[in-house]
Amino acid sequence: MNQTNRPLRNPDETRGQIRRFLLDAESLPSPKGAAVRLIELARDPNASIDETVRVIQTDPALTGFVVRAANAARFGGIERTLDLKRSVVRVGMQMVRAHALAMSMIRDNNKLRCPRFNYNRFWTESLYTAVLMDILARRYREFRPGEAFVLGLLAGVGRLAFATAAPEEYSVVLERAAAHGAPLELLEQQAFGFDHHELSSVLLADWGVPTELADIVYWQCDPEGGGFAPESRPYLLAGVLQLAAGLAAEALAPPEEGGGSGIVYLRAALLELDEADVAELTAEALTELRDWLQTTGLPPLPKPAG
Repeated sequence: MNQTNRPLRNPDETRGQIRRFLLDAESLPSPKGAAVRLIELARDPNASIDETVRVIQTDPALTGFVVRAANAARFGGIERTLDLKRSVVRVGMQMVRAHALAMSMIRDNNKLRCPRFNYNRFWTESLYTAVLMDILARRYREFRPGEAFVLGLLAGVGRLAFATAAPEEYSVVLERAAAHGAPLELLEQQAFGFDHHELSSVLLADWGVPTELADIVYWQCDPEGGGFAPESRPYLLAGVLQLAAGLAAEALAPPEEGGGSGIVYLRAALLELDEADVAELTAEALTELRDWLQTTGLPPLPKPAG
């Protein structure tokens, strides 16, 4: 993981480039089934919780995902529940929509034709980031319930969009990043005019994720460059997201990709986390991650050597 200082660009022009890219794309990661209906309900001020529950019930995997989330550790001290309506109320609609989006895209891997893009690793890393964010949310009270998990789960979806919409071009970008150790974001900017964080933020806004969270996704690689006030909530969220994403990427990287990034531990220090804190955080998150992989049907983590 690298700290990436973006070159000065007009944000409106960048969004325009992204819009043209999305319009020209023959294929994109997109919500399907229950996820589409949940996004529609979120835009309907008269929609009821019972309508939401009925939509979720049409998708057994999504039902399991929501109930699993409602019984997560962040709700410690609250009685465990298997009731879907209580689960939806406990988790919140924002998190339910994020789960639906992720579940629909996790299943939709048959169209992926980008040779250098590891689909299972991408979603495993995204889930690990989400779990790390969830644990960190218990330490930093600026998070709203479920918000941290949503950020972690969908913050990297721009990489999936590049791999889906421009598989050959993005495979070249990934190969260059692996061969030369160059920051992926800079190579994406050279190839497409924008990076996966910028692309993620536009996609998430289109899918109904609040603008504040989309802006945090945009600046996760450079929280200091986002113009956030020091000690502000957006600045803290962007920094925590940078830390969680970096820890997840390093934990799942194959040995040939080299050692860790100093940026991760610098960010940890800025968040007043020492090495022992980070070790405890990652160990707890790995335990939760194994449960989430089973829930989503993704391959399990390899067993530790020895």
